[in-house]
This record gives sequence, C-alpha cells and structure tokens, in this order.
Amino acid sequence: MLQKLNERIQGIIAWVVIILIAVTFTLFGIDYYMQSHQDTSIQVEVNGQPITKQAFELSYQRTRQFSEPAQITATSESELKKQVLNDMMLNTVSVQSAQKSGFEVSSDQANSAILNIPQFQEDGHFSQDRYQQALTGALFTPETFQREVRQGMLLNQQRFAFIGTAFALPSEVTRFVRLYMQTRDYSYLPIPAFPFIKQVTVSEEEIKNYYQQHKKQFMAPEKVSIEFVRLSMRDIKEKIQVSDEEIKSYYDENQNNYLTPTQWQVAHILFAVPTDASEDEQQQTQQKAEQVYQLLQQKPELFEEQVKLHSSDKISVMNKGILPWIIAGQSEFDKVLITMDKPGQISAPTKSRHGYEIFKLVGYKPSAIKPFSEVKKEIKEQMLTEQVQTKYTQALEQLSDLSYQTPDSLAPVADALKLQIEQAEPFSRQGGNHAITQNKQVINAAFSHDVLELGNNSEPIQIDNDSVIVLRLNKHIPAAEKTLAEVHGMIADKLAKEKAEAQATKLGKILLSGKDVLQQEKLIEENHLQWQSVAEATRETDKAPEAVNELAFNLARAGAHAGRKMANGDYVIVQLKRINDGKVEALDKEQVASITQQLEASYGVMDYDLYVNGLLKEAKIVKH
Repeated sequence: MLQKLNERIQGIIAWVVIILIAVTFTLFGIDYYMQSHQDTSIQVEVNGQPITKQAFELSYQRTRQFSEPAQITATSESELKKQVLNDMMLNTVSVQSAQKSGFEVSSDQANSAILNIPQFQEDGHFSQDRYQQALTGALFTPETFQREVRQGMLLNQQRFAFIGTAFALPSEVTRFVRLYMQTRDYSYLPIPAFPFIKQVTVSEEEIKNYYQQHKKQFMAPEKVSIEFVRLSMRDIKEKIQVSDEEIKSYYDENQNNYLTPTQWQVAHILFAVPTDASEDEQQQTQQKAEQVYQLLQQKPELFEEQVKLHSSDKISVMNKGILPWIIAGQSEFDKVLITMDKPGQISAPTKSRHGYEIFKLVGYKPSAIKPFSEVKKEIKEQMLTEQVQTKYTQALEQLSDLSYQTPDSLAPVADALKLQIEQAEPFSRQGGNHAITQNKQVINAAFSHDVLELGNNSEPIQIDNDSVIVLRLNKHIPAAEKTLAEVHGMIADKLAKEKAEAQATKLGKILLSGKDVLQQEKLIEENHLQWQSVAEATRETDKAPEAVNELAFNLARAGAHAGRKMANGDYVIVQLKRINDGKVEALDKEQVASITQQLEASYGVMDYDLYVNGLLKEAKIVKH
C-alpha cells in the first residue's frame, strides 16, 4: 500500500520539490545549511532530537530579514522568535513521523532534484562549476546538502500523502458549486454625501465648542531630535585593501577548497530485489546478476542488449541504462566507482538497497584543482568578507563599551572609531520622515527613560543587516495645544463633512423605509439619484464596489433590501432581485474535476495541519 502511495505522489512532488529547493536557495543562501549543523549547544529537544541554538538563531535571522526593520518592536521580535522555534519543532516532529511511517527518498532522487535546481544550471544544463562554487563558498559538503534536500523531499512526500488520499463526495462538490459559484442580480442606489455639504452650515460657536471638547485631538505631539553615530560594514569594507600576493598565498594554502570532485557517468543494469523477498529469492537474483556479469566479461559489447533484457530500472532502459553524472561523495556506490577510470570498464555485481547492480563506465572526469585565475575574484571577496566581519565585530564591541563608559557624550566613540556624529530632524513617537527616524527601535530608544529622562547614550541599535547606531538626545520638544486659529479650518471641514454624511444617511433610511413609493421617487429625483443594476454578479465581481457587492451577498432572499454607510461617508441601498445558484450541470468534466481536486487538496491540507499539530502537542519537548 505504501509503495503504491509513493508511486502515486512521486509525479506530483517532483516539480514541487524543485521549486521549493530553488526558492530556498534564492531566499536563504546556501550558507544556512552548513552553519545550521555546526553548533552543538542545544536550544530545545523534540522527542530526544536536538535543535541547536545555532540552527535556531540562523533560522530566526533569515526570517527576520523579510520583516520591515522599522516595524520590529521588542514584543514583535519576541513573538517572531516563538514562531520560528515553533516552526522548527513542527518540522522536526513531521520528519520523525515521515520516517516512522516508512517514507524515504533515495540518493538518486535527491541527486535528480539537485541537477534540476535553476541556480546550478547554465545554458539549460547542470553546471558543476556553479554547484561546487556555491558549496565551497559556504564550506558546505555535497553530503550535507544532499541530506537537506532529501529531508525536504521526505516532508513533501508525507504532505502529499494526505493530499493524495483526501476525497470529496459528489454532494460536497454540488454544495460547493451551488454556494461559491452562485451569482446574484441586484440594484443599488448610491447616496453621495458630498452634495449635502453645500446645504449645511457650521457656526463659529459649533467650531469653538468642538475645539473646547476635543483639545486633546489638537495637540502638537511631543518630539525629540537626536544625534547618533553609525557603524557600517560598507564603510569598513571601503577602507580594506587585499593585495594580489595575499590572494595568491591564500590560494596556495587552501587548494583543497578549490578541488573539483571526481565525476562518473555510468550505465547500469538493475536486478531488483523486493523488500519482502525471501533469502532464496535474493540468492537467485544475485546468481542471475553474476551470470550476466560473466557474460559481459567475455562480450562487453552486449551490455546494451543486457540492459534491455534484464534491467528493472525501466526509466534508464530508455536511455541505454545511462544515469545522470555521479559526483564523488554523493552516492552509495563510491567504493565501486573509485576503482573505475577508463570508459568501458564494467563492475562486478554490487549490492544496493534496490537489489544488485552492474555498472559500465561511460564518462569520467578526474578530480582537478581550479586554476588561480578562475577563483581569484572569489577568493578576494571571501578574504574581504572575513576581514570586514572581524573588524566590524571588534569595532562593535568597542562601540558598545565606549558608549556605556561615557554615557553623556558620543564624542569619545566618534573619535576612537573615526565616526561622524550625525543629526536627525525632530520626530514624534509615530516617527519622522527619514529611514532612521521611522525605525521602531530607534523611536523606542529615543523616547526611553534612559535616553529621554536620564540623558544617557542608547545601547547599539541594529538598523539593517550590516549597520548599527548609538544615539542620544539632542533636544526635547514637549507636547503643546494648538490654538483655535491653527485648527479652525480643519474643524470647520470636519463638522461640515459629518453633517453632510448625516444628511445622506438620513435620506437613505427614509428611502429604505419604503412607506410612500411616490415620496421615494420624488426624493430620488430631487436629489439626482439613480439606481444601478448589476446582473449575475459573482462574489469577486468588479461590476460594483466591494462593500456594495458584499451587502448584496449578505441578503438572505430575493426581494430583500438593506442599506449601509460606506467607508467614505456615502450611503448605499441594495435591493436583491434574484439568486442564481451555481449548477454542476453547467460545468464541463474538466471544470468539475478541477473543483473536486481543489476541495480534496484543501481537505488534505487541513488534515495534514491537524495531524502535525497533534504530533507537536503530544511530543516530549525539553527546553534548555
């Protein structure tokens, strides 16, 4: 059953895996994978399996990059960390469950997915140089990367198992079509508020009374201006020079980093052994493989013929048994392949998880060190990055120490680190007009007790991924009431608008009452109003404003009517003419199949979410 299920979902997940892996590389960068396995200190254990602090921190930092820095507060940052950790724990229990349920992804499947990642391709073909450059630049081995790919594919197998086994009854499809493909015929009468502005008056007394009653609304907000020093990786990088001699020396001392691994392209004959095969069946298969091997020892030119006659790998049979290029360190067959370096060589039968395999070497690329000219630019950038990171870390520590030791001035910090003291325009607790004064952490620090009341320097504040600032108060501007003269026009406009909206609402409710038809028609004519008709409106129609359409779909039966005040202050009346239920009979087979598939997919996703959240709820979580 499990094997059939795997076969059913393999086609679905193949392209999804490629997309997911490609997106992962685009968003996170390959260094995430290597670094996530370095730190052995534990953040949390899930059913005995550790999630390291380093893995958590990197995952959090990557997620944080997609948040707007200016909007990050201490509270939101704490919530984000909780969410990231929860997602990692959810991922862990999902992998544990998938493995326990018998799902698996072979090295060949993972390699095939890797070969199709767009970031590793050049001119439509897999580029070994691009692949190796990405891995080497992050000190990431093919084995560890392949392991991550296999885990991602494993989770997709389990996820699509739920989607692939979910089903929707015909009655559910019919009900879905009836409700969600329903259309409605209705009329609506917009009653704009703007024309009533000419009919209303606002007295000076009303303006004065409103001002007296709402003085807090007309306060000039409290503001501060700040001065700050900025430590930036970009500025540090501009001051660093790396000579050609240093680059060459690094290359000579680290040539193993620029080693292109050995590659083999082989054709194979697979003699499959079922997982439930008896010992006798396994021996029979092995003997058959040995017989074919002995024949090929005598007549190697018969290899292609033997592929067609005996190989259980029906996909590779169509290509003479030839497999994709195999990279050293990425295959379980390294011990066999390492002995093969001449095209045409044929190996003895080798036991694998699939059965017994005979390999014939088709192509061979020996290991080689990339020339200096090819990697010079890469080395220079790597050396620059390392030096910048070192100097930045040292400077950041000095910045933190000096700003704390001399809390009443930024001058010592600026002098020691050769930084410029900058100033920002006054801004309120809602922020200012520039990037620095719009940053939520900057705003919180500037109005904190330590900075505003005590006059101390702030702690270092991270502005973006490569710069921090330390700020202090320059000037404090207390909140103050605006005079009536300053806000007179604004109050007059506000009161006039409110009165006009009240008139529009009043008229709408009179028309909605429906007591006197002739009086209604007269009011409509006098106010130059006009009914608008909408036919066969869907829930997402653009034939009427969204709020109008929403009101029409909230009405229970034909002939019903209702009114509402719109967000812009206008009023609208909607009269429902007809409800047209969606009909399955009006759809062709492809449309019905598509809707059924969507319903089943949504059921499957809901089932899977409930399942993995249930796993997490029952898991043994130990936080360190």
